[in-house]
Amino acid sequence: MRLNPLDDSSEILQARSQLLTRGDIPAGIVEATIERSWKRCVGYGLDAARSVEDARLGGAELRSLRDQNGLLLSHARPEMETLHEQISRSCSMIILTDADGMILHALGDDDFLDTATRVSLREGTSWGENWRGTNAIGTALLERAPVAVHATEHFVEHHHLLSCAAAPILDPQGMLVGALDVSNDYRLRQKHTLALVRMSAQMIENRLFGATHSGGITLHFHARQEFVGTLWQGIAVFSHDGLLLALNRSGRFQLGLEHVQLERRTFDDLFHMPFAKLYGRLQHGISPPFPLHLENGARVYARLQMEPDQRRIAAVAEPRPASALESLNHGDTRLARTIDQLRRVIDRDIPILIEGETGVGKELFAQAIHRASRRSRAEFVAINCAAMPEGLIESELFGYEEGAFTGARRKGSPGKLVQADGGTLFLDEIGDMPLSLQARLLRVLQERRVTPLGGGAARTIDIAIVSATNRKLRELVARGEFRSDLYYRLNGLAVTLPPLRERSDLKPLVEKLLEREQAGAIRIADEVMALFRAHCWPGNIRQLHTVLRTALALMGDEQTMLREHLPQSFLDELGMEHADTLDRLEADTIRSTLLAHAGNVSSAARQLGISRTTLYRKLKQLGLS
Repeated sequence: MRLNPLDDSSEILQARSQLLTRGDIPAGIVEATIERSWKRCVGYGLDAARSVEDARLGGAELRSLRDQNGLLLSHARPEMETLHEQISRSCSMIILTDADGMILHALGDDDFLDTATRVSLREGTSWGENWRGTNAIGTALLERAPVAVHATEHFVEHHHLLSCAAAPILDPQGMLVGALDVSNDYRLRQKHTLALVRMSAQMIENRLFGATHSGGITLHFHARQEFVGTLWQGIAVFSHDGLLLALNRSGRFQLGLEHVQLERRTFDDLFHMPFAKLYGRLQHGISPPFPLHLENGARVYARLQMEPDQRRIAAVAEPRPASALESLNHGDTRLARTIDQLRRVIDRDIPILIEGETGVGKELFAQAIHRASRRSRAEFVAINCAAMPEGLIESELFGYEEGAFTGARRKGSPGKLVQADGGTLFLDEIGDMPLSLQARLLRVLQERRVTPLGGGAARTIDIAIVSATNRKLRELVARGEFRSDLYYRLNGLAVTLPPLRERSDLKPLVEKLLEREQAGAIRIADEVMALFRAHCWPGNIRQLHTVLRTALALMGDEQTMLREHLPQSFLDELGMEHADTLDRLEADTIRSTLLAHAGNVSSAARQLGISRTTLYRKLKQLGLS
């Protein structure tokens, strides 16, 4: 059944009708982006009144397309899952496409769609603008900019039931590789959706950047010191002689290089300091962030990161082995015992299995184990057995020779096992490793030798193994879904990280996460902290980090985090779990604050982060006046 357009969309419909009949659009009715797209649609010869026929890729074609975009998929999936947590229960679809608008992966709730539209939003269908008309995916790809398209702003009438927001994804060379989109029922439009999509697309780009350019000297910078180390920082990679190797999108923007070729650019071209001088100063232990001046006189703050074998000249020293794990101890008794166990087995050639719910920080602990070991100067190599397509896991793990399969790189690839030689291999979501690969992995762990796909000489490796899973491996073994011999090989020491709802260190953990986001002197209102304590946190630390990161974005320049800054999905989730206790929780918080200030309403309101008028209103609503 076709949904009726919104009542206030009549002007937009009239504007589109005028374009179709007279060839022009009245000023001020739609955004310039929408106007340009509508005019392109007319040029494509699209019929706005007819629905678009769906031509969907077959299974083999879709698998081939996913293989071609394997790197994008592997780094986009975790961010899509995080975004899904942020907007859960909002009747939304989260969609990843390639550079042509072909859907590679989709997740979320499609119950709000009619049958025809549900089919069109499935994997293997195209949302290129020349095929679908004005839409967030296709238009964002053409404009190379984030785009929101709501209801009747879609050129084709069949899509008027949708509200969509999309952002393009660029690779480290600035080439378009795909788009991330959130589509939902136009009646449930969320005002912050485009901002969240932009943040997630930026995270994917930064993941791609890190995966592609892990060598050399990496400079993290931003015009505002507190933004160094955050999502919006610029990232530049230089060779050891100062040649610019790569620059992320934020870096291009800050340096004014958005539309400039980067070939043969050097550090000295960009910053008012010889690269050799910077190199020398860091050898003497200058602590970041430190100021750098651009050639145009503007100032940025920067932090330098080096490869493991060059960390002696890094601006920030790695935590000492004794403190790498201790830095994760914020006061929870169970976690402290786990950290003590881990410290005792490090460097004893005992494989470690970390179990726990999704989002409890398993990879964070794996990295800390690596940094606390004698292998800390070698590589920490992570592979997510669940996020990577099955056809890619084997080649990524074991490597391959040139010509081993269609699409293989020239000169082949050594694989993650060889890359981790001398260091630590982290097998995340090990319970999702295909049975067909488990036997081969077991053989490598027993013999400590790896042979690449396509033949070639076997290579001896020396690696520490840390695995992680959110599944019950014993149950998988009992059902024959996981090899028992591999389970016992990986399970030298098994530790279980507690879920966030069972931890006693919530407040210091929140402070640590805010510190990681370079939040500065941010204060959290007592009401917000009480809401955090009341929540069951199904997404654990990852969800908490996401909520805090979103709240910081919504705070703008404000210094106190209030309830109004929290994502609506978090509040909805909390309300569904504790609808009958929220008023009592709020009343208890207000009552205790008033008692602490001897009944002084002004002082209590200041601590709660609300105005006196709001506090008086709440006192009356809760029967406390």
